[in-house]
Amino acid sequence: MKPIAVDEFCNLKFLSNVTLSPSGKNLCFTVTNADKAKNTYRSHIYTLRDGKPMKLTGTGKERSFRFIDEDTLLFPGMREEKDEKAPDISSRYYRIGLNGGEAELAYTFPIPVQGLTPLPSGDMLVTGTTFPGFEELYKGDKKYVSAYMKHMKENEDYEELMQVPWWWNGSTYTKGAYTSLYLYDAKKKRLERLSGLNENIGNVKLSSDKSFVYYMSCEVKPLLKLGASGTLCRMKVGEWKEERLFTSREDLDIHGFEPAEHFIYVFISDGHNGLNTDADFYKLTYDTNELTLIAKHGEAIGSSVGSDIRYGDGREVAAVGDALWFVSTRFDTAEIFKLENGVIEQMTNWGGSVDAFDVKGKKLVAIALKDMRAQELYDGKGKRLTRFNDAALRGKYVCAPERLDFTRDGVDIHGFVIRPAGFEPGKKYPVILDIHGGPKTVYGPVFYHEMQYWAGKGYFVIFCNPVGSDGRGDFMNILGKYGTIDYDDIMTFCDRALEAYPEMDADNMFETGGSYGGFMTNWIIGHTDRFRACAAQRSISNWFSFYGVSDIGVGFVPDQNAADPWGSPEALWDRCPMKYADRVKTPTLFIHSFEDYRCPIDQGYQMFTSLIAHGVEAKLVGFRGENHELSRSGKPLHRLKRLNEITGWFDSHRK
Repeated sequence: MKPIAVDEFCNLKFLSNVTLSPSGKNLCFTVTNADKAKNTYRSHIYTLRDGKPMKLTGTGKERSFRFIDEDTLLFPGMREEKDEKAPDISSRYYRIGLNGGEAELAYTFPIPVQGLTPLPSGDMLVTGTTFPGFEELYKGDKKYVSAYMKHMKENEDYEELMQVPWWWNGSTYTKGAYTSLYLYDAKKKRLERLSGLNENIGNVKLSSDKSFVYYMSCEVKPLLKLGASGTLCRMKVGEWKEERLFTSREDLDIHGFEPAEHFIYVFISDGHNGLNTDADFYKLTYDTNELTLIAKHGEAIGSSVGSDIRYGDGREVAAVGDALWFVSTRFDTAEIFKLENGVIEQMTNWGGSVDAFDVKGKKLVAIALKDMRAQELYDGKGKRLTRFNDAALRGKYVCAPERLDFTRDGVDIHGFVIRPAGFEPGKKYPVILDIHGGPKTVYGPVFYHEMQYWAGKGYFVIFCNPVGSDGRGDFMNILGKYGTIDYDDIMTFCDRALEAYPEMDADNMFETGGSYGGFMTNWIIGHTDRFRACAAQRSISNWFSFYGVSDIGVGFVPDQNAADPWGSPEALWDRCPMKYADRVKTPTLFIHSFEDYRCPIDQGYQMFTSLIAHGVEAKLVGFRGENHELSRSGKPLHRLKRLNEITGWFDSHRK
């Protein structure tokens, strides 16, 4: 069999946004592929026709959509030639029928729009951007738009910061902009603001009878406290008067909601595990607004199973009648569950990861990583509906991870081993330890391109879910313990792997990880010399500077470390890999992106400089135009460069 190629991800299709029509008769989804020649991604909307996929759009830029009736979609885009001299910040939405044909321009909005919610009247609820100082842009006055564009041009060399965080990973400086709720009058073709100024709106949903709109509102403040998700609000359709129902607090924080037939499901955490606390299920009655606990859950809503062959997302919760369907990560897999009458029932047992789904009545469709395949579309019984990735992986060496679990200090730790291509008993092979991010994520039995590539290159690839990982309730809690029990779990896992597989070469072990895995890489090289070489990706090295620069640093640092720069600086310094940089002997590669505002590049600079200063071999590769998502959704050529750099670093340091 042929090994997986370093650019194999360019041959794969990534599925997202699977959505059923209002009655469930039709379905659509997005298919994305990497275009290596143009160093970008191309996305199209598909439907199923007589059980076969049919492409509806052709420009390669259609990533999101929504049904407006059984046979018609709306999607955002820009298909007309822009007049570069005319100031324009507008958004356009197009209409296309499932029978094909050309897309037609349906709506033009004068401001950037994030989402649409059609109303029975034919009008539309719109979430759109408000820019401080130019709050009336939504009215579409061309002179006003020109004044805004002139202001932006005159001030493009400056950033005036008055809020924290002032930037977001994958975006840029916020400039204080926020999202407002508008009503679009279809007859008059104009917007009317419904929400207040300095009020950030999200998660807009209609009640099942379409009589109320529910949404989350978060006041725009100088300091946005992570984990405080704002206030659940509603307006009666047609009256448009805001009613505030429940405001998050430290001990009861709203993570989300979903309107059912007779009440609203509200997902609320009590904060006992800090920012990462999983939500329990409550219900809020439509008439009395009484909030009561339905079921304790204590597990993640959504998939936390890591992979590098996704692009886009989709629905992870849906209400049918008074039942709630949802994806949840349990141990090492993500499955679909149903909550009804206070009882949670597992609806799939596929192994791997359900990445998105939709359900209407008795019809269920899902996008999943299943049976060591790349993403495909499945029905509710697990029958595969598409075969987008069969040809790309046919005849290729794809090794299913073998379970390697162990118990340490009375706690079960789950691990996996991928054998190298051409494995022969008695022969020695080098080993790569891969550490996941988060730390509240998991590795599972799914196709992971980089791991399969390394196996094809002749490496054992080993990975585990140490304490701090997701899928097991309070197992996630390592507050104040970074680099202690998690480090011990990972090192013990390496020992167990060497014992279980004598073909693993203990003198040729390598290690890499990103984000939290990057932190652990920096920690590992300061605490052991067992690895021949390491690669720290989008890492954390110094909690003090991370606090002041990261988009999540202000809340994340004291929460995860149970320490802060002023009240307990010694304890915080003890948790910094930088403290131990003078002990490092391991050659280390640092991979970082210049626009990574989650784990900013200064974290890589500091550790890299410290190693060089102490005479340790080190290299840093920085990527312009990339952010924290480089390994998952970075430009195709950048992803190739990253993987070649890591693999080349390991290859060059083998005995």
